[in-house]
Amino acid sequence: MKKCNTHFIKKLSILILLLVSIMTLLTGCGSSPKNFTVSDLTITLNSNFTESKSANFDVYIKSDNVVFTAVAETMHDLETAGYEISSLNDYCLEIMDLNKTPSSELKKRNNYYYFTNTKTTSGANYTYVHCMFESSTSYWVCEFVCKTKHFKHYEEQIYKWADSIVIK
Repeated sequence: MKKCNTHFIKKLSILILLLVSIMTLLTGCGSSPKNFTVSDLTITLNSNFTESKSANFDVYIKSDNVVFTAVAETMHDLETAGYEISSLNDYCLEIMDLNKTPSSELKKRNNYYYFTNTKTTSGANYTYVHCMFESSTSYWVCEFVCKTKHFKHYEEQIYKWADSIVIK
């Protein structure tokens, strides 16, 4: 009987050691924070993201499931184009109008405003989180995009990433 108990204890010890090793590996596999600085914008995302180039955006950083883009528009260029924008709130309302989103959807968080909407492209639904910022000479619209079916999974993290944005 003692031999069976010893054998059982050895197997149990090996199983526990194996489980602890697996758990250590799984928790250690998370992506680490990574700062990206492009032009006057710095954002902390994670190591799953890579910076790319795009003719349509000043900043284009993507991962397998979330894309981050940003565009800066100088106050001078907006005025020259005929826009009457005197505040970040005015700029937000123009962006919302372009996205056919009611102004009642605009929310303030920390030093920026944001709103979300969903669009269908090539048969797939995407959720956009539009965040608007102001610098001394420009307004910025920063967007996080992911498939709508994944949005709830990334939503909290997207707002943490948005909170990390610093514009000089």
